[in-house]
Amino acid sequence: MEVRVELCPPDEWESMVKIFTEMEEHYYGKGIIQEPLLKNYLRNRLFSQLSGTLVLRARCDAHIVGLACCSILYPSPRYSGQLHIKELYVSKSERGKGTGESIMRFMAKLALEHECRSLSWNAEKSNAGANRFYQSLGGTINDGIVNYYLHGELLRKLASDSSAEPGGCTG
Repeated sequence: MEVRVELCPPDEWESMVKIFTEMEEHYYGKGIIQEPLLKNYLRNRLFSQLSGTLVLRARCDAHIVGLACCSILYPSPRYSGQLHIKELYVSKSERGKGTGESIMRFMAKLALEHECRSLSWNAEKSNAGANRFYQSLGGTINDGIVNYYLHGELLRKLASDSSAEPGGCTG
């Protein structure tokens, strides 16, 4: 069966519940997902007009067997954009069958259609299979970039600094 990759229209968000549940359970353990909370998250956050996220789905007939979430980031050199992949997931039963490559090819075409000069993504160092896959596509590690993040209490601490109030510029 042939895999078809397409943008998921916002009004079809419910079609993504099963594959998002599978992905979350793959990474964080069985039973981690509360379906009502996931549905609310998909409908009101991921698929909201303000999210700026494009959601792709890979279909094999009526079954969704993969997903990707990406955004075009600006500014980027020479009046272009950078398509950044936040998430790529392929059902365990579909791995090694070309589904991931089909999704990546779709995103590469999408990047070029929108005049992006680059396609970027992150991968966990510990995920050897994903890293082999990305390198097989020609992906290279950018050792000139360091990825920083704030999480939990450190995020709250920075946000609580009074000089960091939104609109706090008094000059």
